[in-house]
Amino acid sequence: MDHTLILIGSGCLVCLMPVAIYLLYVSHLNSRNPPTLVPGPWDFAGVLLALSGFLLLSGPLLLTLVNSVWRYYAFGNWANLKFVSTREAWAASLIMIGYLIILAAGITFLLRRRRPVTAIYNVDPLGLDGGFVAVLDELGYAWRRVNARIEIGAKKLTEPVEPVNRFSPEETATLRIDTFPSTAHATLLWGGAYEDVRREVEAVLPRALPSAGRNPVAGWMFTAAVSVMVIMLLWLIVLVVVIMDPKQG
Repeated sequence: MDHTLILIGSGCLVCLMPVAIYLLYVSHLNSRNPPTLVPGPWDFAGVLLALSGFLLLSGPLLLTLVNSVWRYYAFGNWANLKFVSTREAWAASLIMIGYLIILAAGITFLLRRRRPVTAIYNVDPLGLDGGFVAVLDELGYAWRRVNARIEIGAKKLTEPVEPVNRFSPEETATLRIDTFPSTAHATLLWGGAYEDVRREVEAVLPRALPSAGRNPVAGWMFTAAVSVMVIMLLWLIVLVVVIMDPKQG
């Protein structure tokens, strides 16, 4: 029983520590002024950090349990497992390797999907649209609204004698702004030929965006982080007591 408690407690500590770190990180982002822009892959990497303990421990543990139950029903009882050939042992190893490969492929796919996304923390959603448009005008980009998106064309460096199409498909970037007023959060979803425009716009965008001021989300995240740390401390005390117990045998 003591060994089981030590194993469970150690696993909980490994799973909860990344969660506490991530909550402190998000609390910091939601208290910064001016607003903070985080590229989508890095923003998603933070979520992966928070879930890393569960992904690396819970997944293999669940697969091991499923594999053990399947083998129990296949071979009748636990004693017969001693006579299982190495082929079944290899099968269990392949299941674990397959899980890690699928996990790595899924993470890579999701990171690539997040490349056109920029997350904005602690921003006043009501002033986000106006601040973004002001940056486009300041940088000299031609822009127009099309449905729920903003199309960004070529720069208006000079006034040509003949009309010029500044919104050619090969050079036009698109942007969709999604706001979440309750959390003072927003995301920018880029499309089209956005690489150069995005780099230039996001370099000056933070100073043009209104801050949400005292964001309650920062306090919520900080409280959650402290709560998780308290749970970790209590688990650690229990583990120390169990390990130091002289009756443990």
